[in-house]
Amino acid sequence: LKDNIRLACQVKVKADIGIEIPEDLFNVKQFKATVKSIKDVTYDIKEVLFDLGGETVDFEAGKYIQLVIPPYNKIKGSTQRAYSMSSRPSSHNQIEVLVRLVPGGIATSYVHEHLKEGDKMDLVGPFGDFRRTKSDSIMLCVAGGSGMAPFKSMLYDMLETGETNREVWYFFGARTTKDMFYMDQMKALEKKLPNFHFVPALSEPQEGDGWDGPTGLITDVLDRYLKEEINSGNKVLEGYLCGSPGMIGACNKVMNDNGVTQNNVYYDKFA
Repeated sequence: LKDNIRLACQVKVKADIGIEIPEDLFNVKQFKATVKSIKDVTYDIKEVLFDLGGETVDFEAGKYIQLVIPPYNKIKGSTQRAYSMSSRPSSHNQIEVLVRLVPGGIATSYVHEHLKEGDKMDLVGPFGDFRRTKSDSIMLCVAGGSGMAPFKSMLYDMLETGETNREVWYFFGARTTKDMFYMDQMKALEKKLPNFHFVPALSEPQEGDGWDGPTGLITDVLDRYLKEEINSGNKVLEGYLCGSPGMIGACNKVMNDNGVTQNNVYYDKFA
């Protein structure tokens, strides 16, 4: 009160209470990281690799990290923004993220316009509960743009941990070929993971692109494959979604309409 600050939201405790702290939070750390590399994977998405020096990070594929953006230009205070990790969990001394430029975005503008290789940056994490289940259920993964991050991490983790027989369908939507990336990596994974199927699709293919893959909204492509291509047999179908709230909602409906129960749909929703 002497600092003219008070907690506005309060609850009076009238009986004994128990407080349960999720075990994952005990793994959260603040890292003093160094930018090892910055690569343009598309015209508006950068792959940023951080080196943690002598520190290590333990996380499950699908988790996210908070980037601490320092003050710059008219931004007076530090800001934290969450980004799914695209790195492999086995790379304990490195963290990789994909950052798509959002006009006017505090963090994305800093990363795209100011961050350089060799710069120092604070990272906080890992956080989140987006992860694959430990089962033999068929995974239906859907993403677009920087939503690639958690699925890249999951797929390489599956390869490295020997989870090579699980059936995975990964639907990746983009407008044109210039929005596509990691195509060679995904095709290489298809050869190493016998039951992995990568389905990239363009909603606005351009003349001269030479695109001969699926076209249309990724929800329409997903719907067609669920009706015509994917034979689940007696296996459970699980949905894994990463993208905007609109995309999540639309994909959720398609999956529900095709027999994927709501309790088997998991998502990482962009704010």
